[in-house]
Parts: sequence; structure tokens; C-alpha cells
Amino acid sequence: MTADITSGERDQTLVSIACALAVSFASIVFFFAFEVKDLVGESSASFQTSELPLVLVGIFRYGCAYLAFHTIVFWMVRSPVPGRMFVTLHETSEETMVRTMGFERIGTFSSWTLMVFGCAFFCAGTATWLEVFDVAIPPALSSLTVVLMPMAYGSAFITATVVRYVIIPDEIAQERPFGTLFLNYELVMHNFTVILLAVDLFIVQAKLNWEFGIFPIYFGITYVLFSYAYARMKNGYYIYSFLDPRIRMAPLILMALAFACCIFYIGLWQVSLLMEWNAILGGLVLTFWVSRIVLFRRQVKDNPYAFQSSS
Repeated sequence: MTADITSGERDQTLVSIACALAVSFASIVFFFAFEVKDLVGESSASFQTSELPLVLVGIFRYGCAYLAFHTIVFWMVRSPVPGRMFVTLHETSEETMVRTMGFERIGTFSSWTLMVFGCAFFCAGTATWLEVFDVAIPPALSSLTVVLMPMAYGSAFITATVVRYVIIPDEIAQERPFGTLFLNYELVMHNFTVILLAVDLFIVQAKLNWEFGIFPIYFGITYVLFSYAYARMKNGYYIYSFLDPRIRMAPLILMALAFACCIFYIGLWQVSLLMEWNAILGGLVLTFWVSRIVLFRRQVKDNPYAFQSSS
């Protein structure tokens, strides 16, 4: 989809920015009105409890964090093989393909999801190891864990869903090479983040609150504002054409992205309540949900682009 701005179409940039600021302000008001800070403190201890030995939980969490950071550093930033993205140029509103290298490759929402995933597991893992060695966990670390995990839940689950049911079908419909979506780093961003978060949710069964859905909203708004600023850099572009703030539906799309992350988190909160009532039933529901949004292979009959690189 090309975000064309015709001469007769009104530029919605100011409205889009106003909406972003309004949602941000409303989110801050919500944080204080519902005493989210106190809820974070009350929930923090539950992120360090499990039927499994905490040593195993600590190993698992640090393993997840390492996978994220290894993927970002070695499979993305330092990889000599360029990535491929279809973007919308800010100056002309034309869609073009760019070959991304280095830090340019971590501008996507999927990359941001992977980074928050890695930070969440690093903080949670560090707190777990402090618990193992009977060392007092700094309140800031406990709070950061409670904030980052809901961000990771919401962003990872919406990312996997959109990639499977929107991006891949769109690539196929436009007869573009989509084999790159099954490279190692793509599989980590789109599949393993969801799977590992689900595993952690099941083995730890932390006490989640619906109010924590505000944190994925913060994440979504921050990314939207980043995408606006990134496009205005020299030779800038919109990684996702629908995030161009000038198009007619931009304000609604902006709000939809922010709240979609929240909605997916709310779904996981409901699953956590189900697991609290019946761990097996809740685990089965979570497993089914994950199975419907991850995708490790996509074969298309008579499609010459299936599993081919973009080179």
C-alpha cells in the first residue's frame, strides 16, 4: 500500500500528532487515577515464584535474554547480508525497496519488540538470580520487570498475529519474495518471542492486572512517535506506509496500533486468570493461541517466490 498524498487531500500530520499527545496524556492520567504504581509493587514478588526451582527459571530467563541480544547484534546489526524492506519515502510518498544494514535494521516494530523482550527477560532473570542467592531485589528492578513484561506480551503477540495473517499473505498476493520472513532472526522476532513468553507465563504464573495494559500503550505510542521522527531524517522513510501521519486515516491507525497492543495483553491477562483457576486448562488455551499465530513454514503452490531470498 502506497501512502499517496494527493493535492486535494488534507495533510493529517497535526491531527496525528495531537492524537498521539492526547493518548499519552490520557495514559498518564490513567496511571495515577488507578494507582498503577501501587499495583506494580504488589505484583512484583509474583514474578519470582514458580513450582519449578528458581535456578531453572533463572537459567531459562537469561537464555531468553541472550537469544534476543545475540539475534540483534550478530544476526541483524553485524550481519553482512542486507535485509529487505518495502518502505514509503517521506519526500515523495512513493513506495520503494531498501536494503537495510547495521542499526537501520532495528527500526521495525518487530525489532523493538525483540529488544523489549530481551530487556524484560534480562531484568526478570536478574531478579530471579538475586532471589536464588537470597539477595534483596532492588525495588526499581522489580518494578521494571512488571512494566517490561506486559509490554513484551502485548507487542509480541500482536506482531506474530500481524505477520502471519497480514504481512505474509500480502507478500504472497503481491508476488514478492517472502522467503526472508523465515530467516533465523525473523523467526526469533515473530515466533520464538511469543513461544518463550508463553512458557514463562505458564511456569511462573505471575499475578497480572488488567491495569498493566497501559504499559503496551506506552510502547505503541513511543514507537509511533519514533517512526514519525525517523521518516523526517535525511532520506527518511516510513517503515510502514500506514504510519505516515499525513494520510487521511493516520489518526485512527495511530490509536488502533497503540490500543491493539493493550488488547492483546488483556487477552493474556484473561488467560492468566484462567490458569489461576485451572493451570492445565489455562495452559491448553495458551498453547492453542500460540499455535494459531506462529508460523515456521509457508508453502504456496506454484508460487515461484516461496522460500526464495530477495536477491
